[in-house]
Amino acid sequence: MLFEVAGVSSGYGKVTVLHGVDLKVDRGEIVVVLGPNGAGKSTLMKTIAGHLPAEAGSITFGGSNIARLPPQQVSRCGVGYVPQDNNVFRELSVRDNLRIVSLAFPDAKQRVDKVLERFPILAERAAQRASTLSGGERQTLAVSSALIAQPELLLLDEPTAGLAPLFIGQMVEWVSELAAEGIAVVWVVEQSPEKILEASSRTYLLEGGRTTSEFDSKELLEPGRLQELLLEDRDR
Repeated sequence: MLFEVAGVSSGYGKVTVLHGVDLKVDRGEIVVVLGPNGAGKSTLMKTIAGHLPAEAGSITFGGSNIARLPPQQVSRCGVGYVPQDNNVFRELSVRDNLRIVSLAFPDAKQRVDKVLERFPILAERAAQRASTLSGGERQTLAVSSALIAQPELLLLDEPTAGLAPLFIGQMVEWVSELAAEGIAVVWVVEQSPEKILEASSRTYLLEGGRTTSEFDSKELLEPGRLQELLLEDRDR
């Protein structure tokens, strides 16, 4: 197994949000994290990426415990992180957003060119400021910036929130291609999860800072099953 979270607790100062989360993902696998608002999904992503310290438990990546490493070191280990908000430099151009990330790598220009080749929509807008992009284009830029580091694990915190269905489908297609190349993906979803579930293998339900259930994602695509699960969430 490439990556495993075991019994992880984390939070903000004296406020503990995660109370023993378990999750795992292997190479080339897309795993979904579902849960209501306040369940701790974004806190989990920040903790894995090193932006929040793990108070307990282990985060094992490639056989090493990265639970208490700073974010820059986590990134160098091969973990790419796309936060839900504030994930691009809005006043910089598309190309300069990618260049800033690439400064940490010796083959900087080559990496930027490869990412622009993968995402033609960004190549067409390379000179535009990120603030002028559509929501979907900005999220594509955020994902492409994470890919500059050539990660083995990609953490996506709601990259399709508020996007048009067409762009959601495009994002799922791109991420599926990354998984086919061997990249492991942990994808946090709140809105319209069906397309993402179709592309994923397993789904974890996060409630009250704990992983309470694990499903085969295809099971949740059975008629009424997802709605039933989410309604059960609200009733608890």
